[in-house]
Amino acid sequence: MKPLRYLEGASLTAFGLGNRLIIRIVRPHVKVTRQQVGGALGLGLFFSPVLARPVARYAPTTVAVVLVLWVIVAVAVGNTKAAAELAEADKAAREKAAKEKAAAKGKASSGAKTEDSEEASSEEVDDQGDEPQDAPSDADLYALIRYVAGMSDQGTAAHLSHVLEEGQARGLFEAWTVSDLRAHLEDLGVALIEGKKLTFSGRQRNRLAVQLEALPESAPGTVPAVLQGTS
Repeated sequence: MKPLRYLEGASLTAFGLGNRLIIRIVRPHVKVTRQQVGGALGLGLFFSPVLARPVARYAPTTVAVVLVLWVIVAVAVGNTKAAAELAEADKAAREKAAKEKAAAKGKASSGAKTEDSEEASSEEVDDQGDEPQDAPSDADLYALIRYVAGMSDQGTAAHLSHVLEEGQARGLFEAWTVSDLRAHLEDLGVALIEGKKLTFSGRQRNRLAVQLEALPESAPGTVPAVLQGTS
């Protein structure tokens, strides 16, 4: 591995951090300052000939080797610590971004739920508006059936579709269907006939009908007048 590649990314900050850590290892109870780091290097250079006197022949080489090793170790240790600090900072930044993303997602989800609840409320209102109207009184219903039966040539039965049509022209059975009217009459215990043939001015119709004789005895009811403007 090339030395330049090994020292890639090295900086004065990393070198200072490495020197502080090395001095702490040598003298663990001393608080390391920048002045002490520089002083340690200066003293090392100044007293290196004295310290190397037993091996005077090798003093220059020894000092050079020690300094080179010191620099390499300082840079390596400093870069390790700097990398750890950068990793911590990067981790904190990622956690912060994740929290912000989760908060934004929560707000979006809350907004979606609010819109859903508003739509559901709107649908409930619409459904309530489409609910079938309450049934008329039994007496009025039977009176209307007898009135419709009188429109046929036989006058003995009334088609449910015809009853529904005449009732809605008078403001009754709003949002009702033939199935609703059938269910209501069956609940009242009135028997119905499938495909009852009735004629109207000689024209035949075969539909679901109710026989007048199947209607129970009841007090006389009223047949409302046709509402103005009803087609």
